Amino acid sequence: MKNFQYVEIIKKKFGAIGVEQQIPLITRNKYFIASMVTEGIRVDNLGNNPVLVWEVFDSAIDLLIRNGVGIPVMKGSAMNNLLGDPGLPLDSIEGYVGQKVFQKQVGQVVFRRISPIVGILRWAGIARNGKGVLILQ
Repeated sequence: MKNFQYVEIIKKKFGAIGVEQQIPLITRNKYFIASMVTEGIRVDNLGNNPVLVWEVFDSAIDLLIRNGVGIPVMKGSAMNNLLGDPGLPLDSIEGYVGQKVFQKQVGQVVFRRISPIVGILRWAGIARNGKGVLILQ
C-alpha cells in the first residue's frame, strides 16, 4: 500500500470533519479526544499545537513502510533528547517527523508528538504498539 492509502484509512475511520473520537493511549484506561480537520487531526493532548497535519502521518507511515510490515521502528522520545541523540535518532518515528515535517536539524529540540501519532495509527489499525517501537501491520 502507498502512504496516501494509509492516510485514507485514518480519514475513513474518523468519518467526517469535526466528528470527535476517543482514542486510547498506550496507558490503560486513558484516552485523548481527536477530530479530523481539513489540514489533519486536531487532538486535545498537545497544548498550544493541537493539529497534527496530514504530512505528520504521511511521514510516519513512510518510515514504517520503508522498514516493512512486521518490522519494529523505534518511536523515539523528544523528552530530554535532542534530534540525533540515541533516544531520538533520525530513523525513529518522532525523529523522522521532526526532521521531515518540521525541518528540525540534528541537535535541535523536537516538540513531543509521539503519543497522539501512535494512538491514531493504532486506533486506525495501521500499526501495533511494542515496547518503545511501532510496527506496521
